[in-house]
Amino acid sequence: MTARTANTRRRGSTLLECIVVIVVLAIAVPPTLSWMGQAGDERADQVNSIRAITLAQGVIENIMADSMSTSAGLGFTALADPAVYLDTPTTGLRARLADITATYESLGFSYAVTISGLVDADGVVNADTTLNLFRDVRVTVSFPLSDGTTAAMDVETVLADLS
Repeated sequence: MTARTANTRRRGSTLLECIVVIVVLAIAVPPTLSWMGQAGDERADQVNSIRAITLAQGVIENIMADSMSTSAGLGFTALADPAVYLDTPTTGLRARLADITATYESLGFSYAVTISGLVDADGVVNADTTLNLFRDVRVTVSFPLSDGTTAAMDVETVLADLS
């Protein structure tokens, strides 16, 4: 064998080496792509969880601010009739937050607000009505998951009538 022929053989790949590389890639690539897809779905779900928390906190902070407001139609007493407080056209909470919540709603998010009647410090209605100074406020945000299901997240606070 001449030096030129030996040199040529060292630079090339054999058919067997090419087949081994193809088999290894065929075994390794599909699971890797699947893991990448799952990681992307998990990341999307985490982002939506953060968005849900942000929406819930924003809504509850507006309710807290409203409960302390001295403006007409607001204040702690406005929470006594949740339907009026939440759904009055143009002045209700939902109408005032529509510009903010529209972005979330376009992504499949929704929220619900629950405002309790007056309760005492233990969270129950007391026979001594002078002790019923609190309202439990809960905001529940529902949001889509990557698997097509829906998850819900609650943020809750207690507001007091200290006037």
